[in-house]
Amino acid sequence: MISAPGKVLWIGSYSVVFGGISHVIAVDKRVRCEAEESDEWVFETSYGTYKGKGNELIESVLTVLNEELGDFGKFRVRLLNDPEFSIEGRKTGLGSSSASTVALTACLYQKARGRIDRDEIHRLAQRANFIRQKGIGSGFDISSAVYGSIVYRRFSSIEKMDCYCDPLSLGNYQMVLGFLGESAETVGLVKRFIDVSERQEFKEYMSMINEENEWAVKYLRARRIYAAVQHLRVARELLNALAKSLIGVEIENERTRRLEAIAYANDAIASLSPGAGLESVFAIAEDVEPIARAWEREGVKVIRLREDEGLRVEEG
Repeated sequence: MISAPGKVLWIGSYSVVFGGISHVIAVDKRVRCEAEESDEWVFETSYGTYKGKGNELIESVLTVLNEELGDFGKFRVRLLNDPEFSIEGRKTGLGSSSASTVALTACLYQKARGRIDRDEIHRLAQRANFIRQKGIGSGFDISSAVYGSIVYRRFSSIEKMDCYCDPLSLGNYQMVLGFLGESAETVGLVKRFIDVSERQEFKEYMSMINEENEWAVKYLRARRIYAAVQHLRVARELLNALAKSLIGVEIENERTRRLEAIAYANDAIASLSPGAGLESVFAIAEDVEPIARAWEREGVKVIRLREDEGLRVEEG
């Protein structure tokens, strides 16, 4: 069995799509994949059983693997998510699609080649993800699903695959995600950012945002997390101002700001609405239990998280 982790993008939201620096935390909610030879393709997933090519995600992986590896047989595949990737049928934003893409790619690659090559699996999974997302996105979630927590800068083109991936763990901190259930369709929102990306005001905002994020990553590398968070908070304020001014949406609202304030009142080191925004709120602390209990009193569904490694072969 092979597994890949979910993620939280806490430094570089949206700006990572435009070449900005980011930091992604791999978390201990995972997608697991195993396969056995069969006379037909069958995919047992957390969302149902498929025969043949399966769903869009599965089709993208098979397309890339067939192009690269040729015909390597047929398999009965089990591709199963930890339950925390969804609550009441809604995705929690922890990156189940990217983790599934990596786990499936790695499992079938191992069947075809008899080994695990993380760099090669990363390249193939990025291509599959690029196909599924129709070229929109940065690939940070695929990279973290392979390599774990990383400092990331996107590739200049899918052909060059020249992204910057540098492992950087957060350290011995606890994390908690509060799922709010509000809709935040990531690909659609990213496209709206892309639509205004040639405007001078957008470029000026992004330059300031990336400068703050660069400082945040610099301090994170130096293990000065409190200093990093100060720059992160400025970057988030600028990002929210950009989103509100140029595309008329907010990545944070009154509810997320109130929950962030509750987190800080309960000794959070950092708290923000990660990813696309609005669907969840996230906090880092030395002890997240007071934050988790306070959020639960607000009616928030809480997921406790730990940092985890990237792609791995499960024993047993």
